[in-house]
Amino acid sequence: MIRKEIKKEARKNIRKNYWRCVAVVFFINVFIGSFTIISTNNSFSSIPFLNSINLDITKELAESLKFNLMNIKPTRGILANLFNNITASGSFIFGILNSLNQLIFHEHIWASIIIMLGAILTFGYWLFIRQPLIVGENRFFLENNNYKNTHFKRIFLPFKIKKLTSISLAMATKTIYEWLWWITIIGGVIKHYSYALVPYILAENPNIKAKEAIRLSEDMMANHKMELFLFDLSFIGWYILDFLTFHLLGVIYVLPYKKSCMIKYYFKYRALAQENHIKNINLLCDKELLNTGNTYPKEKFMYKETRRNWLTTDYNKKYSFTSLILMFFTASIIGWLWEVGFHLFHYGSFVNRGTMYGPWIPIYGWGLILLLVLLKKYRQDPFKTFILAMTLCGILEYFTSIYLEISKHARWWDYDGYLFNIQGRICLEGLLAFGIGGCVFIYFIAPALESIFVKMNQKIKIIICITLSILYLGDFLYSYKYPNSGNGITSDLKTTKIESLII
Repeated sequence: MIRKEIKKEARKNIRKNYWRCVAVVFFINVFIGSFTIISTNNSFSSIPFLNSINLDITKELAESLKFNLMNIKPTRGILANLFNNITASGSFIFGILNSLNQLIFHEHIWASIIIMLGAILTFGYWLFIRQPLIVGENRFFLENNNYKNTHFKRIFLPFKIKKLTSISLAMATKTIYEWLWWITIIGGVIKHYSYALVPYILAENPNIKAKEAIRLSEDMMANHKMELFLFDLSFIGWYILDFLTFHLLGVIYVLPYKKSCMIKYYFKYRALAQENHIKNINLLCDKELLNTGNTYPKEKFMYKETRRNWLTTDYNKKYSFTSLILMFFTASIIGWLWEVGFHLFHYGSFVNRGTMYGPWIPIYGWGLILLLVLLKKYRQDPFKTFILAMTLCGILEYFTSIYLEISKHARWWDYDGYLFNIQGRICLEGLLAFGIGGCVFIYFIAPALESIFVKMNQKIKIIICITLSILYLGDFLYSYKYPNSGNGITSDLKTTKIESLII
């Protein structure tokens, strides 16, 4: 009856903040290595998403739908190299290191260094990223128990207070103790439930030392281990359904549901421990977790959260019309220098890239103007700005490609072979570059340029804008009829991709 009541309350809990609960579970399980969309076979990133049985089922399903998702083999680009190495090695970290090895080094001696470095980084990731994230996930669900609008960012609490090392070491100690007990098998099962509350205890009070947290968990779980064991068994039906849905059900329901249930159990055992006055129960002193409201009052948390103000520029500046014109040409010229320089480095020859003849590629300039004008109200949130910059630049690049392909029967860029490309017009690698470049311009380059532009004589600035605009307009009109093309610039098309789809 207690289990049924806890499950009922847990279901109510996840409904009030459902999508954030799902997002937290998905994010945490990806980053702690519980599942991913990339197959792997090492213990560091064990993945039930694509184990041997599920992989065969998924392949059969993909083949029946004539979908070859499991055999993606991109051939061009940095992300393609990373993707192929990660897939082949079965490890995210070793995949990155092997890619660096291929790009920079060629001697076999580096293989042993890569292995050693990979082992060190893997352990560091396990200790200082994976363990705190587990505690952070529990912190989110602890607050979500009584507060209606708990934010996703609460999972990063361990990284925002000066207790990261102690949290990591406490979690590592708990894991080592449990591993040692697993040697006896039965002892491993018992201690698994004895230590089950350690991550929740640390989430409530990060100042608790490892041995104190372990001892407190053991005392709180006394006479309740079988209860928690039966609770786990009650989820067998859900695990079967989760398996049959390739673990999709686990992401969207089972994992958030079970985590919410565990939070209910934690508060139940916490209350019983306080009634029984067990040793060190006074360490669980976050009384705000028992209150209700919209969001947890962060100012009342026992530790002050630190926030690094890495954006020190005045990125909320209003740009005048003349400044925007100069920004447009600055971005267009930088884009031209980037593409010409990349081609020179990659192929060893100078090629005047772009549809026009002048030292500018206007798609970069128009992209920047769109970001500065349309994303002004989102500048306070760099993450939203990054996502929207990727989206806007992707839309601009995609439809510009279609226009050029239809009107000129030629392609000035082609991302075929790149990882996650759409018709060769846009690709993930390019979108990430646009997102990062757009944020760099918005938060750093544009404010710095504006500081220079405002010091310029207004008449001189207007003359420069008019001169550049006339040169640009003349280039545009000429290249509209006779576009810049040739080897290394364009690839001619007898039939465009759009026409081939229609045919």
